[in-house]
Amino acid sequence: MSEDPVKSLIEELGVHLSQKEHSDIVLNNGNGKQFPITPSEFFEIKPTTNHRKIAFVDGGDGPLEESPNFLITINRIYYSIFQGKKRIKPKVNSRVQFFSSVTSNIQTINGKKTVNYDTKLFPHTVEDKKFLPAESDLTSNTESTTVLQGARLNSLGRRFAEWQLAIHVVESELDKGDMIVMDGSLQTNFKNELKYANRLYDLAKNKGVIVCGLAKTSRLITESGHPLLARVAEISEGVTFGKWHVKIAEEVSADDKGFMMAVKFHPQSKFVFRFEILREQFSKMTNEELNSILDSLAENSQDVAMIGYPYGAIDADRFAQVRRDELGMYQGFLLSEKLKHPEWKKLQKYSASLGAHNDLNGVTS
Repeated sequence: MSEDPVKSLIEELGVHLSQKEHSDIVLNNGNGKQFPITPSEFFEIKPTTNHRKIAFVDGGDGPLEESPNFLITINRIYYSIFQGKKRIKPKVNSRVQFFSSVTSNIQTINGKKTVNYDTKLFPHTVEDKKFLPAESDLTSNTESTTVLQGARLNSLGRRFAEWQLAIHVVESELDKGDMIVMDGSLQTNFKNELKYANRLYDLAKNKGVIVCGLAKTSRLITESGHPLLARVAEISEGVTFGKWHVKIAEEVSADDKGFMMAVKFHPQSKFVFRFEILREQFSKMTNEELNSILDSLAENSQDVAMIGYPYGAIDADRFAQVRRDELGMYQGFLLSEKLKHPEWKKLQKYSASLGAHNDLNGVTS
């Protein structure tokens, strides 16, 4: 056995990763065309004068209490609007907040036990309620006996509310030629999620609003197993311009309606991002229209807080996120209310079934 396992780990892993041959095409599950990533396929984002109005939508959530048979989550959705570097004031309150609960129920269907999950939404205000999805769309089921699946179900209400808020933004805030940028890709993972995404897409197409997705991170890899965006960054070292885009794939997966590119919005940026445009809209664009869209984002990506990333997206992330100190405050509100209801003396034992690990961490950390 090695006397220095860390040294052995790093040496062995380094040799393994560096010896792989490169195949610079994205590994995907879609049916559309994939594009080879070579320096000749990179295109410069050229400066324009008339920048488009852009709305950025993001959401955040935080678990407040969970047990094997219920979850309570605080959710927050937010949008900001910019044109170039100028902030545009929204017509209504741009932040929506709500609590959600997920409960499990066991059913027997054809002799098999199935776990059904139902989500209920509790808006902070009457105004917030109109931006929330229908509770009937937030159901799911599984044959898994591990019951509540943590982070995935925690984000269910928040994700649907992002689409619902985006629909409102396109309806009320944007016009032909404007853009809406969703946080992350345009992929839909949950049951019924595509229904909300399609409502947004149909409305945006009718109004001439461009639907985009901008992902801060990506787990995609190339056909040789290398991190996709890292390889794009390496290949871009052979490119002479500082702001660029390169096509990746017409369709990365069957549940993603975006045409995928990799982009760099500022010459001094350390980051390359996954960027998508609704495929049906992209297919009808001229090169000039595409450049206009990308330069509008590049113009908004010059803040030193994170140079090369749109400030509108930074702003949306800041006001959508749920901070740790807020979780403690809301947990206090929940506890205060539970003390008024006798049934929670017994129900509190449900939460305790997942609490021992946290208590142990408090003792040993």
